[in-house]
Amino acid sequence: MSERAGSVPAAYWELTKPRLSFLSVLTSLAGYFCSAPTQPTDAKVLVSLALGTALAAGGCGAVNMWWESDADAKMERTRNRPIPAGIIRPGAALLFGMLLLTAGVTLVWLGANPLAGALTAATAFSYLFLYTPLKTLTSWCTLVGSLPGAIPPIIGTAAKLGAIDRMGWLLFALLFFWQVPHFMALAVMCREDYARGGFKVATVDDPSGRSASVWALAFILPMIVVAGAIATNFFPSWTSPYVWVSFLAGAWFFKLTLEFALPQRRAAVAKPLFIASILYLPVVLLTLTLNRLF
Repeated sequence: MSERAGSVPAAYWELTKPRLSFLSVLTSLAGYFCSAPTQPTDAKVLVSLALGTALAAGGCGAVNMWWESDADAKMERTRNRPIPAGIIRPGAALLFGMLLLTAGVTLVWLGANPLAGALTAATAFSYLFLYTPLKTLTSWCTLVGSLPGAIPPIIGTAAKLGAIDRMGWLLFALLFFWQVPHFMALAVMCREDYARGGFKVATVDDPSGRSASVWALAFILPMIVVAGAIATNFFPSWTSPYVWVSFLAGAWFFKLTLEFALPQRRAAVAKPLFIASILYLPVVLLTLTLNRLF
């Protein structure tokens, strides 16, 4: 039995992929607060958005673990997950995930508005029925998988406004582009594991990691442009905290991505790049949100 999932309640918690679920909640709240920041906060909508997004994201995580349990059993980093470890039966995991997902979509739909609910459902559909099966078919799955990861901010915007404004679309673009260098660093770190699991990620098709570095560079550049577009559209003063934080964080992220492109540095810089990508998003989004509100 996995030490990380030493009890059944802990195993059910692990099924929800709590870190990814937290990211979905964080980005949906960023969309809510950064769009029309002078508009009063509706407590009912805000709670429905946060809780509904958490439930839906957790449900997606559980269904994904059910779907990929055979592959998880073959990979070093996932073999102790609740299903391959034998802690939770596959059917129970699927039922748990579907209940959470249904509850989450319903809560956002009824507690916020139908547009936000439909976007939540679209996130789940694209993650489970497009990205998940494509992972074993083509390395283009990474690009497809960036779509559900980028939708939560516009769920937040839609929950607040009943529509999607410029800020919402810019946040969508920021997350869409961010995910590719983030994942390519992981793909280099876990190449052998992905190969054992049968996943057709870029580094399995190209073990040298060259294609992964090209993908990372190709997507971090528009990510930086989008971060700059947020600054120029919403923060005309160069003294705004968001302007400096996004610039410095982006420069650090970009520097590591450039090093990642060097064959002799790629393996060594993959982990620092992955960590940088994890830190970049919450730091930039939190600064943006606070700067918009205050």
